[in-house]
Amino acid sequence: MSLPHLLLVDDSEAVLAFERAALAGHYLISTATNGREALEKIPRERPDGVLLDLSMPEMDGDEVLATLQKNPALRGIPVIIVSSETKRAEACLKNGAKAFLPKPVKGPELLALTGRVLEQAARDRKSGGLSALFVLAGGQELGVPLGCVRSVLHQVATVPLPVGPSYLNEMIVVHGSPICVLNLARRLGTVPARKVEDRMLVVVEVQDRLLALCVDAVHDPEELAAADVIFREALGGAGHGPLPQALIAVAKTARGPVPVIDPGALVSSRLLVELVQHLQAGVPA
Repeated sequence: MSLPHLLLVDDSEAVLAFERAALAGHYLISTATNGREALEKIPRERPDGVLLDLSMPEMDGDEVLATLQKNPALRGIPVIIVSSETKRAEACLKNGAKAFLPKPVKGPELLALTGRVLEQAARDRKSGGLSALFVLAGGQELGVPLGCVRSVLHQVATVPLPVGPSYLNEMIVVHGSPICVLNLARRLGTVPARKVEDRMLVVVEVQDRLLALCVDAVHDPEELAAADVIFREALGGAGHGPLPQALIAVAKTARGPVPVIDPGALVSSRLLVELVQHLQAGVPA
């Protein structure tokens, strides 16, 4: 059985080295030296927990915490704030952090607190259910967390983008706003099962931006009880179903087991930012 994975986020290499030494042997460790790097790694690596500093260059810990809390697929990852700014502790806990540990930190205290927080998070996942919208794409059924779904549309005319991979090279305009379209079947390495005019668009919020998932069909949303959801951590590894890096859980439905995925892991944040910049600049003309 593999060790739980922690992401340590701090702009001080000395602090990162101390935390790594204190937690070594108990956890798999990765690091980030600022908030932006952390938000790039978290959707991709899906750590079991995050140790987060507050004051950092480029993006501070408050912004990282707020971004995670807005994302239904990531808000379940427990965050421990490790900071000398104790006056901000109450606000951090109110905004979703699971614990606040003031600097300077003692190794045994850090290890004990991290263990308690991750154990509680595991209990919370076992007792909680999941709301999901289920879609069909290229013969594969997938679930999308309902909290990130903003609307469902019939396929409308798209405009080609001058950049982007084959699965993400079109856009639509909704209420005057351009939105990138991700062909989910192509992203899965297959082909759509329906003609373009018969497909649906599921508009989701990803990294504070809207993204339209082009799918073959959409089922009604479902409220899944805790007994019907097996979260990724309990699956014994990530190699389950399509796009394993995006896997949140497997839902037990009347149709059989269905993967539930994080739409934010379907496209890199850097690529999405580049495409949005093209759209905002009026490309294509």
